[in-house]
Amino acid sequence: MPTYLHPGVYVEEIPSGSKPIEGVSTSTAAFVGFTTKGPVAEPTLLFKWSDYEEQFGGILDLGKLATGDPMGFAVYSFFQNGGTAAYIVRAILAGSADTAEGFLVNPADSTQILRFSAVNPGEWGSELRIRFEAKTDAPGYYTLKVGVMDGSEFKERERFSDLTVVDDSAPDYIESKVNDASTLINVEMQDVSQYLLGVSISRDLAAVADFSVLNSRTMTVTVDGTARAVNFGASEFSVASTLADVAGSIQTLVRGSVVANPAVRDFTCAVEGSQLVLTSGTRLITSSVVVTGPGDATDASTVLLLGLVNEGTQRTGQQSLDALLSGIAGQVSLAGGTNGSLPDQDAYDDIFAAFEKVRDISILCLPGQTWDTTSEQAVIDAAVAHAEKMKSRMVIIDPPQGVELKTEKAVNDLGFKPKTYSVVYYPWVKVANPFYSAEKNPGVPSTLLVAPSGLAAGMWAKIDGRRGVWKAPAGVETSLLGVAGIQYPVEDGEQDSLNPLGVNCLRKMPGYGPVIWGSRTLATKADPEWRYVPIRRTAIMIEQSIYNGIQWAVFEPNNHNLWASLRANIGSFMDGLFRAGAFQGEKANDAYFVRCGLGDTMNQGDIDRGQVIVIVGFAPLKPAEFVIVRIQQKVAEQ
Repeated sequence: MPTYLHPGVYVEEIPSGSKPIEGVSTSTAAFVGFTTKGPVAEPTLLFKWSDYEEQFGGILDLGKLATGDPMGFAVYSFFQNGGTAAYIVRAILAGSADTAEGFLVNPADSTQILRFSAVNPGEWGSELRIRFEAKTDAPGYYTLKVGVMDGSEFKERERFSDLTVVDDSAPDYIESKVNDASTLINVEMQDVSQYLLGVSISRDLAAVADFSVLNSRTMTVTVDGTARAVNFGASEFSVASTLADVAGSIQTLVRGSVVANPAVRDFTCAVEGSQLVLTSGTRLITSSVVVTGPGDATDASTVLLLGLVNEGTQRTGQQSLDALLSGIAGQVSLAGGTNGSLPDQDAYDDIFAAFEKVRDISILCLPGQTWDTTSEQAVIDAAVAHAEKMKSRMVIIDPPQGVELKTEKAVNDLGFKPKTYSVVYYPWVKVANPFYSAEKNPGVPSTLLVAPSGLAAGMWAKIDGRRGVWKAPAGVETSLLGVAGIQYPVEDGEQDSLNPLGVNCLRKMPGYGPVIWGSRTLATKADPEWRYVPIRRTAIMIEQSIYNGIQWAVFEPNNHNLWASLRANIGSFMDGLFRAGAFQGEKANDAYFVRCGLGDTMNQGDIDRGQVIVIVGFAPLKPAEFVIVRIQQKVAEQ
């Protein structure tokens, strides 16, 4: 409640109680099946065919097989026939696929520096080539190019510039920058600490024949910020002393007594060829060894040619790694990717479980799973059980390929389950083989057989957008695109047997081409109330829309104000559907009702249990399956 503590004008907003309910989408499909590319068991929402080609590899070439790639053609048919949104899920046998990878290695010791891997398993990753290049105008920065080889030509697909390889907190660090943006590869830095060494390297000392000149000379070696004086004794070296003797003496003098700084404690000085190499004892990007001298006649660094003043080399840990990478940068070929095996029941069960969190799916297709073998039927049964549990989607089932259905017995022998959330379309269709060429590839079929589920799903989405979910997705306006023929022509006699059993036929109608000629669920006899596809889908749309639209009511005071608000908001939603032509009846009272109140839908016990009960009814439109024209001869009057 607002408080009024001082005299004045108070402006307050009063809620109107109007909380409009929006209708949910009914045309988002999900396709689950075997592909050779793409994230495994992860629903990926796509909006056009080119996205599928890029992320999942498009239509697979299955060679001389008479049937086409089930997944590729199903998704292609969906988008070609009006589909606008689809979740794609790559299903494979768990653990059966390998990811292509490659390494940038140090040729001196074969140590792996960078690991490159494809973003997901499959042979496709073995085609990738990585070009890792140092930027000559910006030391410490690199360019990464990802592409494929077209003959001897490198075709670039992605490019990442100004990458760093050491500081993982930097915005341009190679792992975070590439892995966050690339659709092709992941990058992983290996353990490169052995190369993160601060060093100071002398020039060539082969010309120094007598190291006794170092006696009584001095210089300062600063290791990771800790300065250590190097004072050679008056008789430290003789004419017979070697460069190794000098190195040993420098190491001993720098280390001195034990110190806390590990960079000094583990400092080394070694001989490589005719050069001295002074190395920090730590392996950090900031590790460093700096040699300075007094700059007078007692300066030992001028004799040993150490330090920048004497044109020696000094590198931090990061500069040491950069120097290594600049020398070995080049092209890396990925290899070892495998496509994996066809998924089993467990793979599908895991995907259906994940689908429980994806509420906007309304059409479920299983390309490659036909009502044929026992294992395939088990997967389809699991999908239907999932749909019944979610109550928000329907499963389109593909009949077995090569089985002609002419009689009621032929259908009964298949043993379809009479479920209201499942639909069957028959027969398979013929489509043009995109891999056939009379000149270049004449040895493959010119047409391929494809299951009808993708076509039907696309048409569902198309009719939903044009007419509404309450319009049966069948009839002459469902002319199917991409169909070159129908495997088994269906005439009136065959459909007389199939239609009463809930098998929807694809037929070639004169003047209209191939169309969908049926709109029944498999429960056409077992549950006649939900016989028609549009009635089942309209109910799903209403249920899910109201479910989403009245979440605000949870924990509101359970009194007449809440009941009135629910009646008003749900009634407004239903009235909108009525005006759009979704229901029977000339008047709203004949088309739907919304009831909620004490003594009507609830008693005091319901209220005491915290329950609000709303009853919504509607008069569904039923498709005019049988248009009957009765003709009577007019007899002349006497």
